[in-house]
Amino acid sequence: MRILLSCVNKLYFMYENALKPSENFKKMAQKSVNAILLFALTYILLIVAAIGLTIACAFGGIMLIGAKAMLITLMLGGGLICFGVLILVFLIKFVFKENKIDRSHLTLITKEEQPELFQMIEEIVKEVGTDFPKNVYLSSEVNASVFYDSSFWSMFIPVRKNLLIGVGLMNTISVDEFRAILGHEFGHFSQKSMRVGSYVYNVNQIIYNMLYDNEGYNNFVQHIASVSSYLGIFVMMATKIAEGIQYILRKMYAIVNLNHMALSREMEFHADAVAASVTGSQALITSLLRLHIADHALNNVFNFYNLKIKVNEKTNNIYPQQRFVMNFFAGEQRVTFDNNGLPMILEEHYHKFNRNKLVLKDQWASHPSTKDRIEHLQRLDFPAKNSQPGVAVDLLLNRDEVLSQITKKLFDAISYSETPVIADEHQFEQEFLQERNLNSFDSLFNGYYDYRSPLTSFDENAFEQAKAPVEATAADFFTDSRLNLIYEKDGVVTDLDTLKQLADGTSEIKTFDYDGKRYAIEDCNALIDSLNTELEQQEAQLKELDTQIFNYFIAISAKQNNLAILKSLYENFKEIADRLDSQGNAHNKIANAASFMHTSTPFEVIEQNLIVLKKEEMSFKEELLLLMEKSVYQEFITEEVRGKINAYLSNKYTYFAGKTYFDMQVDELFYAIEHFARIINDTNFNAKKRLLDFQANLEITQLTENKKPVAI
Repeated sequence: MRILLSCVNKLYFMYENALKPSENFKKMAQKSVNAILLFALTYILLIVAAIGLTIACAFGGIMLIGAKAMLITLMLGGGLICFGVLILVFLIKFVFKENKIDRSHLTLITKEEQPELFQMIEEIVKEVGTDFPKNVYLSSEVNASVFYDSSFWSMFIPVRKNLLIGVGLMNTISVDEFRAILGHEFGHFSQKSMRVGSYVYNVNQIIYNMLYDNEGYNNFVQHIASVSSYLGIFVMMATKIAEGIQYILRKMYAIVNLNHMALSREMEFHADAVAASVTGSQALITSLLRLHIADHALNNVFNFYNLKIKVNEKTNNIYPQQRFVMNFFAGEQRVTFDNNGLPMILEEHYHKFNRNKLVLKDQWASHPSTKDRIEHLQRLDFPAKNSQPGVAVDLLLNRDEVLSQITKKLFDAISYSETPVIADEHQFEQEFLQERNLNSFDSLFNGYYDYRSPLTSFDENAFEQAKAPVEATAADFFTDSRLNLIYEKDGVVTDLDTLKQLADGTSEIKTFDYDGKRYAIEDCNALIDSLNTELEQQEAQLKELDTQIFNYFIAISAKQNNLAILKSLYENFKEIADRLDSQGNAHNKIANAASFMHTSTPFEVIEQNLIVLKKEEMSFKEELLLLMEKSVYQEFITEEVRGKINAYLSNKYTYFAGKTYFDMQVDELFYAIEHFARIINDTNFNAKKRLLDFQANLEITQLTENKKPVAI
């Protein structure tokens, strides 16, 4: 009995200690409060100075007018008074602005409508020891959050928080995971430091108002300046002082927000501890690992129906389709599924594509990384608690009706040319799989060619050279360990790009971590040299693997008397791939050179930009003309596209004259840029897919008809 009580006491103290704000939390909270107080002091000093200046200007203006009443003294006196008032108005105009969050895309729910969901919320609120939310809303996305309306006066009057729950989230997590996420959100409800967040929010609104939200103020100022040139002088002086105030506010913005971002990260860790105390650590870990694929799946469904707008097609319920796509992607990654039919995304899956070893402390991040959050939860290691079966979305009463209502709200925001047709779920699945098959490579290659191209550095005799006998199958070349080499190489490339930016000396970062070791910024160049060597070794390994794959398929195609077809496909792909870099460079240069046409630009700058554009256009037109003539690209050039591009090629457009763009000429330029990119990308992908599909069929024939080792 004593042992049992001892274990219970230890568990109790473990929970209590974990839920107490850490010393770093308290430190960041204090620094954030100090930053807000510094802003408040600075702002009060500005207000006092502005009031004093306004009184002095008013007194001086009245005295000037009273000394000798005439037109010039009246205008000068009035201008002086106006000068003081304009500065004061600039500093206090934000008080009258209220910032409300748009709720048009949200669906308000009540306890009567969703009793089971509200019962769960009440249980968590009671366990965490916080207040019930003012309102509960459902949204379409994969998300859950706390929000509230805020104005200047809410810094002094308490504002109750609202809870937002994304149906896309509920559809892809278990009940336990949902309880963990709600526990996290109510952990924020219970944090007194959330009050600091409210102050920071309002400080940001004040700063934003004075830095950027000045249209009404500027119109008012210009109206006064237009009355008289005398008034215009004082208005100009007031504008210069306002610019000085804005400079001070920019400095204050950095101080306040950098400190608050540090506090926000600590608040996330604390909220995670609260969530773990409600359900155990593992439930929140598994939900964090699955959120990316759940969000990716929902975005894929959104994109699918975006393309259906032009054919007036939509669905009544996107959420079964989200689950289908999520499970499809998980299946491609060979992920196992839990008892609820949800994919069990492990850390190895989550980090599979991210092999970066460089770690920089992002001072502006409001959330810690998922990796850091998981490590924190694993250290807490709270055991599972009050586990419940099922998927979270099944907590909703009249689930399908609610999901349809959320879906309808999404599609109601879209304008269709005709009454849209409702596509059924099976139609979506069929079309999705067809589209996926058309735009992906055979599963035999295990994603290898998603990141790499087939070998193109072969000579004319490569298909006739003798091969040494080796026992192999195609699957031996595309194992997960082989793919890891690609991911590791991509990680090195990304780290190198970042290190080169750090090495140029423009960053404020003084130290960084690489592969668990701390480095000073002075070590960048030595590390860059080391990574370049590593990159060369990785590329050499991948080229050797590409050569082995190339020789393997030559061997089995020769055995099946299909060598001529394989050679033709390789040569076709090589012709296209060899031009892709120069085409891509030409496209990027012309697109960048023409980008100024999308923005408001001074006339003199437009003329300078046009000189650069004309220079890049010469190279672009050469590439475009070659593309129009080459037979390998013709499949993806329709007669309509050919006619418009030829019209563009045959003209020498000026695009701009006087103070006006020639819209037709600009439209033709961007049409050519857009379709050039589409044609080269479609042609390259199609040639690559034809080659890989042929090789996949060679392997099927090899495995089914002849299982003897082949000579490669």
